[in-house]
Amino acid sequence: MKNIFIFLASAILGISVLAETVEIKNPGYIEGQIRDGIPVFPDSLCFDRDAEEITFPDMGTFVELGDYDFPNLRKVTLNNVDYIPGGAFGGMKNLEEIVVNGLVGHFDCWFVGHCPKLRKVVFNGPVSSTGGPGFKYDCPQLDSVVFNGVVVNFGLGSFPDEKTPKFKNYTINGALITARYDSLTPPADINVIRSNPHIIEQLKQLEKWQSQVLTATGDNKWMRGCAYDAARALAPVLDSIGCTASSDSLKSAMAFAWNHGDDVKSMLDILKESPSYATDSIHKPQFTYVLPSDSMLTETRRHFNLDSIAGNGNDISKIKNLLYWVHDNIRHDGSNGFPEGPRNLKNIYYSARRDSCGYNCRALAISLTEALLAEGIPARYVTCESKKWDSDNDCHVICVAWSESLNKWIWVDPTFAAYVTDENGLLLHPGEVRYRLQHDLPLILNPDANWNNLSNETKDHYLDYYMAKNLYIISANLLNQAEPEGKSAHLQGYIAALVPIGSNYTRAYYISTDSDWFWQPPTKFQESSKPKSEINIR
Repeated sequence: MKNIFIFLASAILGISVLAETVEIKNPGYIEGQIRDGIPVFPDSLCFDRDAEEITFPDMGTFVELGDYDFPNLRKVTLNNVDYIPGGAFGGMKNLEEIVVNGLVGHFDCWFVGHCPKLRKVVFNGPVSSTGGPGFKYDCPQLDSVVFNGVVVNFGLGSFPDEKTPKFKNYTINGALITARYDSLTPPADINVIRSNPHIIEQLKQLEKWQSQVLTATGDNKWMRGCAYDAARALAPVLDSIGCTASSDSLKSAMAFAWNHGDDVKSMLDILKESPSYATDSIHKPQFTYVLPSDSMLTETRRHFNLDSIAGNGNDISKIKNLLYWVHDNIRHDGSNGFPEGPRNLKNIYYSARRDSCGYNCRALAISLTEALLAEGIPARYVTCESKKWDSDNDCHVICVAWSESLNKWIWVDPTFAAYVTDENGLLLHPGEVRYRLQHDLPLILNPDANWNNLSNETKDHYLDYYMAKNLYIISANLLNQAEPEGKSAHLQGYIAALVPIGSNYTRAYYISTDSDWFWQPPTKFQESSKPKSEINIR
């Protein structure tokens, strides 16, 4: 009533009434500048709260717009923007259309989500790189995501989403330079690029943007990394179409950035520069493996009928059968750790079913290790970390299983149902994969490696990127048993880590540079989870 009175009084007296405004604030994702001399965020950014359309000016970084109250907003238009965060358009109940007219430096995955009326997203300008693979979630009316310009590094995939049923695939009217999922979005033919002046002009715009980011004096390392990855792909295209000046400028900027630390180096570059291993003189106990006669392992084998699951084939067949069984029965969810209760196969398996959820890679690896041990196959779960172990919150945990027939350890990853061979089909362990990555030797990922039976894994992504990052530090439990960690009735083992010479790693009780010790064959066995000595016990 008060607002109506003010409105009527203002109308009678001829006084204009200012609409309520919403101030958009700097989200603080980025400190300093992405490009020298270019503000990260406007000094003042206010819009009418009841606006049906909003157009944003050029910006260094966008915001999570769904955090602001625009109840009538139907359309959002962006111009040039260096960075758009994941979840930028989330929970906007009336939003119908998003248009990006300018250059986008990088946008993260999950661009839109929980937008019940959103129908269309259009990128008219060039895009240097995208996150991936997810773009949308729970947008039931969305049927059109269009790229009218050049995209250098296209990381998006088109995966089933029952809450976004109308969306089938991205429409590419411009040109993709590199695409992670080539079968969905094949890169443009160089002759098509060469014959299109509009595409060439956008490539030059992207070169200028990438060069500015690579030579910026600010501390935005991650943005330099995104720009450098895209520049790797863009520079040879500029050469191929005869844009020599642009190519030379970009290569100069890349060289400048390369000489300023690891910021722009790929995970594989960093791994290749890793110092070597060497024997050392520290005390190093043997790894111990509990025998399948242990009461907990016997119960696991009986309860899940693991003999039937493993089958009657050779040891390689049994290892693979158990790998696929864990992968197919315990979904991976990297955001979810362990269920309440003991860290054993039975609790993890049934909790996943009861709560219709998945668990992280560590839970899956511990589960597979227990299944392998229960079948009499020596196994360890192995934590793989990056050079930046003290600041990088992402690591990956896999298993190694001992093959009697091959007389060696082999890599088995239940998160991705993955194993790795050389060019002759010989199964490899993480240390061998690491060496081959460093020396550009052939590696083959099994073709059916996948994530949750929803999306296939590729060698380029899984080994050259993800595991190249996470094979810098490798650690394992010295006492391999059911319930190897967490609350348990039995004592547990120390953690031992294999590190390159000069590493500053501190998260293990035993830290060694001796790879022969770390990958030693299993020679020490224990009859039960109750240890006979304290040599390996916390």
